[in-house]
Amino acid sequence: MCQEKHRQNLGVRRAERSDIDALLRLNHQLGLTHFDNAPEAFVQPSDAEKDFLLSALDETDRIFLVAEIAGEIVGFVTAKITRNVSIPFLISSPICRVGTIVVDEASRGYGIGRMLMSHCDDWAKGQGAEQIRLEVMSFNEDAERFYKELGYKDQSKTLWKPVE
Repeated sequence: MCQEKHRQNLGVRRAERSDIDALLRLNHQLGLTHFDNAPEAFVQPSDAEKDFLLSALDETDRIFLVAEIAGEIVGFVTAKITRNVSIPFLISSPICRVGTIVVDEASRGYGIGRMLMSHCDDWAKGQGAEQIRLEVMSFNEDAERFYKELGYKDQSKTLWKPVE
């Protein structure tokens, strides 16, 4: 019953500058998770994120969507279209690259992430993209499982080591 109630009140729309406080709250959740699990790659969330998010909101070539339940923002996704023009051995068709997707920790399991990704898929098709790509950190097994349920496949891995 609760899950159905969430779905009935769930909506997706373009993010606006006035959403910044909710976007910062969600980005903070995501940032802490990444910092706690991969401090070699991520810094703790900071006030610098506000300018970064506001700049992303202003980019005309980027989609920035929020999910709302009864007027409360519970998730967001960002993506943009890229096209290789300089590396001769890589495909040059348009690729939608998901930058960030986050769903509020208290609102997971209600189909919010699926709905955001579905809207992203529709936008990518409308932009002429032939693929959608995203990165997921190796510690984030739940996210990787989610993406694979949506049909994503492994394409590459990034390896790292400290310089000693």
